[in-house]
Amino acid sequence: SREAAAAAALAPEQRRAWAQLAAEHREREQALRAQLAQLAAKLQGRSLSAADWAQSQERLRAAKAAAEAALEARAAAAQGASELAVRHARWGELEAQRVELAAQLERLGKLQAVLKANAFVEYLAEEQLMQVSRAASERLGELTRRRYGIEVDSGGGFVIRDDANGGVKRPVSTLSGGETFLTSLALALALSAQIQLKGEYPLEFFFLDEGFGTLDQELLDMVIGALEKLHTDKLAVGVISHVPELRARLVRKLIVQPAESSGRGSRIVVEEV
Repeated sequence: SREAAAAAALAPEQRRAWAQLAAEHREREQALRAQLAQLAAKLQGRSLSAADWAQSQERLRAAKAAAEAALEARAAAAQGASELAVRHARWGELEAQRVELAAQLERLGKLQAVLKANAFVEYLAEEQLMQVSRAASERLGELTRRRYGIEVDSGGGFVIRDDANGGVKRPVSTLSGGETFLTSLALALALSAQIQLKGEYPLEFFFLDEGFGTLDQELLDMVIGALEKLHTDKLAVGVISHVPELRARLVRKLIVQPAESSGRGSRIVVEEV
């Protein structure tokens, strides 16, 4: 009857839900058919037995296990690389310290070699000799109107630089008596100046004994002028001489009078100009 048919009819909501399920089922069926077709194409008529399937599954489990082990090894390697980087940085610091200490050790070794025996003393003596020679060369240039200078040769001896002849080097033995005296005077003045600078107590007096008799009047004037200039540098110069020209130039003199036959002893008389 119509009433029975109406009672058996589905509600609209139920019909729509079932229709949706049917549509989804058809879609899954189509997808599965497509996958089956792809698999059939790949198999190309070949079949897979249960034993092959089991073997494939076993290989898959082994591959997954190997992948997991590889991941663990990779993590361990990364950790090891991080620790190695820290150790390498520390090694770099220690290597830099080692290089610096090695350089210091090398310098100390050279210093020890220099200080052995008389090497260091000889080095200081050579340096002192060079300073004295430079100062003496300047003094000699003043005394000779820049004609001569003094240098030290490779053997540690003095040589004369003849600036008037283009700076030719020649032995001191080639100098005349007057030139030798001027050279000796320049060296003595330079050495006394060095002693005055280095000593604990300043050198305030310098004695010069004779040597003026071989000088001509022009050289004698230059020597006396140099001595007078030196006297203004807080250094008193005492000259022992019998040269009348020199005695006449000295401002203050101590005249030594010899003993007389009458019994009177020698006397010292002070004269000032």
